[in-house]
Amino acid sequence: MEAVRCSVECLSEFSDCQSDSVRVLQKGVSLLVTRGDRDVLLFSVRERRVTTVMLFEASVILLALSEDKHRLYALCANGGLYCTPLPPQLSSSSVRVNKSPDSMLYTVPDESVVLKNASLQAFLIVEKILVTLSLHKSVWSFDLYEEPGSRPLHKLACFQVNTLNTCREKSVSSPPVLTCIYPEGSTSVSTDLHPHLEPHLFRLLFGVDASLVKSPVILCGLPDGRICYFPLLVPTLAGPAGEQRSPVRVLQSLEQPVIFIGTCVSGEHGPQCLVAVGQRGKLLIVRSKQASLEGKKADYSFNEHSVRGPVLCACVDDKRLYYSSLNDLHALQLTATSSSEATGTESQMQALTSDSLGVCRVIALAGPYTNPTGSVQLLAVSLSGKLLCVNLPQGSEKANVPRLPSSLAGQRVKDLLASIANIWERAESLKHKLQEKNECLKHLNQVINVYSLLLDNHGNEKVCNMGTKHPISCCGVVRWSSLLQRDSLTLTCVLENSSGCTLEHGWTLCIQVHPLSKGPNMEGSSRTYSFPFMKLDSSQKLDVTIPLESTGGLSLPVKVYCSLVFSLSALFSPAASSPGVSQLLTEMGSISAPLSTLTVDWLDALRLDGSLSHGNIRHHTVTDGIQSFLHSRGASTRDSDTTTKSGPITVMVKVSSELLKNKLHLSATSSAERCMSVLNWLVSPEARGQMSVQSPVVCAYGPDGCSVKLLAREVTLGDFCSDGPLEVLEIRVESSSVAAVCGLHHAILRRLQVLLRDSALKCGRTKQLKSQSLFEAIRQVESFYKDLQDAQNQAALGGTMKTNKNSEILFRIFLQQRANPLVIL
Repeated sequence: MEAVRCSVECLSEFSDCQSDSVRVLQKGVSLLVTRGDRDVLLFSVRERRVTTVMLFEASVILLALSEDKHRLYALCANGGLYCTPLPPQLSSSSVRVNKSPDSMLYTVPDESVVLKNASLQAFLIVEKILVTLSLHKSVWSFDLYEEPGSRPLHKLACFQVNTLNTCREKSVSSPPVLTCIYPEGSTSVSTDLHPHLEPHLFRLLFGVDASLVKSPVILCGLPDGRICYFPLLVPTLAGPAGEQRSPVRVLQSLEQPVIFIGTCVSGEHGPQCLVAVGQRGKLLIVRSKQASLEGKKADYSFNEHSVRGPVLCACVDDKRLYYSSLNDLHALQLTATSSSEATGTESQMQALTSDSLGVCRVIALAGPYTNPTGSVQLLAVSLSGKLLCVNLPQGSEKANVPRLPSSLAGQRVKDLLASIANIWERAESLKHKLQEKNECLKHLNQVINVYSLLLDNHGNEKVCNMGTKHPISCCGVVRWSSLLQRDSLTLTCVLENSSGCTLEHGWTLCIQVHPLSKGPNMEGSSRTYSFPFMKLDSSQKLDVTIPLESTGGLSLPVKVYCSLVFSLSALFSPAASSPGVSQLLTEMGSISAPLSTLTVDWLDALRLDGSLSHGNIRHHTVTDGIQSFLHSRGASTRDSDTTTKSGPITVMVKVSSELLKNKLHLSATSSAERCMSVLNWLVSPEARGQMSVQSPVVCAYGPDGCSVKLLAREVTLGDFCSDGPLEVLEIRVESSSVAAVCGLHHAILRRLQVLLRDSALKCGRTKQLKSQSLFEAIRQVESFYKDLQDAQNQAALGGTMKTNKNSEILFRIFLQQRANPLVIL
C-alpha cells in the first residue's frame, strides 16, 4: 500500500482535554464532543462553530444516542445516567454563551436522571433496551432495562461475570467497551447506529439461535482483556438443576484492556471480519474460512497481531483500521483474500501494512466517512483541544495519478502548510520527550556515581572521630536537651558530602534506632526516621536531630543505622512515565546503601555539667535498681519485700597501663595525667585531644537521673607477673543504681573491645603470669560457678521466698565478680 497523502484542517480549538475522558459522537453533520468536564458541545461541521453547550451536574464520561437520534444519553462521574432531548428544547432560562454570540447554554435538569448507580461503568441502547455494565466488589453485572419512557424504569434481566483480578481492573483508567453487532440483512431501525457482520461468520461465532432470530449480540471488552458476548433477544435457558444459566460467554482474551471492537473488510454479504484492539497494541482479527475441496465444514480463525502502542482510540472503515498511538495516527490495511490465494485448506491473509498519516497527539476519533469528492475524512480531537478534519484521498497506482489542476494549486499549498505545522508540533513533542530522557539519564548517572562511592564504605561500625574520612559520611553526637522542665536525650546526625557529586531530588537520609535490650513496655521498639532533602551540593552538610527516648522509655545501649535511600520514581516525571513504568516503579520502590553504624551507650548519655531538671532527679534504693536492671533485660519481676544494705554499688575494670598507653597513644608521663586522659576518652570521645576532664574523679548523672561516679587510678601488682611488677589502671564505677552500674560497666567493656579490634598494636613478648595468680583466678571462677549452680537449683524448686533468696544470691555473685575482675593484658 502506498503512503496515504492526507491534509489536516483545524475546525476549532477548545481548551486542553483529559486523554481518558474525551468522547466524540457524530450525528449527521454535527458532532457531540465532551472534553472530560461538565460540558457537552454540539458542534456544526458545516458552520464550524459550537451551536449548543449542554451543562451537566458532573463530569461526563460516556455518550450515546437513542435509536431515533433525538435523545442523548450521558453517564456522569456522579454515577447518574441522564437522558435529554437532542437538540434541546431551550427554555427561557437559556442564556447566551460569551465565546460565540450564536451559541446557546442549556443546563440539563435533575429530572433527566433515569438511573443512579455509583458503580456504573458503561451503557448501550439497543432495540429500545438499555444495557448497563457495573462493577460491584469482584463481579461485573450486565443489567437490561426497558428504554426510559413515560413509565418508571423496568429491569428485564441481569447477568453476572466474576472478575479475574479486581485490583488490576480498578487501577486501569480505560473503561470497559460495549458494542452491539447485527447480522447483515437485519431490518431493525437501529442497525445504522451499530456495526454489521457477514451472516455466515455471525452464525459461527454467536450460534444458530442468534442467527435465526437475527438477534443483535452485545460484545464487551473488559479491562482484564476478556471479550464477552451474549445475544440480546435469545431466551435464557435453564440449567440441569433448574437454575437460570447465564448467557454470557467469553470469545477471546487480549490479556490487556480493550480499546475498540468493530467489524471491517466489506464483502459480498457484509463485513467479513471482527476486529478488536488492546491498549498495549494487541490486534485480534476473526475471519471465516472457506470450505475446503474435500467438502469439510467451513470454520473461522483467530489471528493475533501486534501494533505499536499504547493505543488511545481507533475506528474502522471498509478496508482500514485507523488508530492513534499519541505519537502518530496510523492507517492499517485489512484486505480480504480470494479463494485462488488459498493454499491447502486455509486461506492465507496478506501481510498487514500500516501507514503513518503524520498527525500526532490524537486522543479521540469519529468517522470515517467518504465525502462527495471520494476522499475519506476523519474527525479527530487532539490533546491540546483542537478539532481536526483529516482528509485521506483514495489510493491509486503511481502511474495513474492525475496531474494536479492549476485551479487546485492554492489548495495544495494550504494542505502542505497545514502538514508542515502538524509535523512541527510532532517534532516539538518528540524534542520534549528526548529532553526528558536525557535529564533522566543524567540523573541516573549521578545516582550510580554516588552509589559507587557509598558501596566502598560497606556501612561498617566506626567511631565518628576515628578512621579514614569517607567522601559521603554520617556521624552522630548525643546531647541532652531540656524542654518544659523535662530532660530528653537526642542524637544529632550530620550528613557530610565531601565528594564531587551532588545529591539531588530523590535522596532520603534514613536513620533506624534499634535498642539492644527491651524494656517492659517496649514492644517492637525499633524506629525509623526519614529525612528527604531536595539538594546537597559538594562540601555541604545536613544536620538532623532525632529523639532516643520512645514511648516505652529510654533503653540503652541502642544501635543506630544510617543509610541513604534513593526513590526510583524521582527519575521520571509523573506526566512522562507510561503505565508500565509506573507499575515497575511501584514494584521496585527504592534502593538503599548503608552509611555508618553507631552505638549509643550509658557513657554517651552521662550528664557531666551537673545540671538536671528537678523532675528528672530520682533516688533509687538497691532494690529499685535491681528491678530496673531486670526490666531493662526484658525479665518480669514481682513485688518483693527484700531489702539490702544501702550505699553505693561499686564495679571495677582493670587494664594494663602499657596497653592503654600504646592503644590510645598517650603522651602523658605522670600517673594522674594518664588517668585523666583515659577518663576523657571514655566520657568525651568526640573531644579527643582536648582535655574536658580535669580530675581522675568524674561525677555525673546517669540517664535514669541517679548520680554516678567514675574513678581512675594506677596501681602496681607486684606478684602478678614473673617479669616483675605490672602497672595496672583501675577504672571504678560507683552508684546507688544497679542499672547505672551495669550500663556503665558494659559501656566501658564495649569501648575497650572496639579499641582492641580497630587499632593495630605491635606487641612485644607475651607476659608470663605467676602460677599462683592463675590458681587464684581459676579458684575464683570455680567458686562463682558453684554459687550459680546452687542458685539455679533453688530457682527450679520455685516459691516466693526461695525466689527472693535466689535474687540475693545472684546479686551477691554479681558484686563479687565485678569487685575483683581479671586484668585485661
